[in-house]
Amino acid sequence: MQIKFHGNSCFSIKEGDFVLVMDPIEGMKMEKTNAVTVSSPVNPFKVPSPETKRFNWPGEYETSGVYIMGIPSFHNTKDSEQQEENTVFKIDCNGLRLCHLGRLGAKPTPDQLEQIGDVDILFVPVGEDGTIDAKKAKEVIEQVEPRVMIPMLYTEASLATFLKEMGAVNSERLDVFSVKRSELPEEMSKVVVLRAE
Repeated sequence: MQIKFHGNSCFSIKEGDFVLVMDPIEGMKMEKTNAVTVSSPVNPFKVPSPETKRFNWPGEYETSGVYIMGIPSFHNTKDSEQQEENTVFKIDCNGLRLCHLGRLGAKPTPDQLEQIGDVDILFVPVGEDGTIDAKKAKEVIEQVEPRVMIPMLYTEASLATFLKEMGAVNSERLDVFSVKRSELPEEMSKVVVLRAE
């Protein structure tokens, strides 16, 4: 599997001929894409062709042998005056279990954690646009216990704070993260920072 970062909370995943884009950015150039997941209901992105499936709501889905679960959550805390919806997406693709937290603004509830289940690769926001900050991101990671963590939605300052919190200050920045299930670390141990395309 190859994972690329396109900025904000947007990633593309390529596994064989299957391509999935998470939180696509309006106007981005896309190769042949089988499906997109959209964590915010106000994302204006339109799919590039009728063959591209768009998943932007909680529920259980399947496309091209890839299983996708959308889990309802919020972009802000329950104390906020107006609740803003966010969908966390769990993706099972060729034995790899990925979880994209979207613009999550509060730690997951026990029910949400149960739905998220076991995770190999976690895409976690670290402080930009009102999402959970670096400290809460670490707490969420400790709850979920993924094997690999990929930060998103960050400023350089919040990323630096997150890497310090995780003890991963010297993490190398990659253009593409290529991974097989057999190559995953046995325990929660690896932070992968991707350069935006």
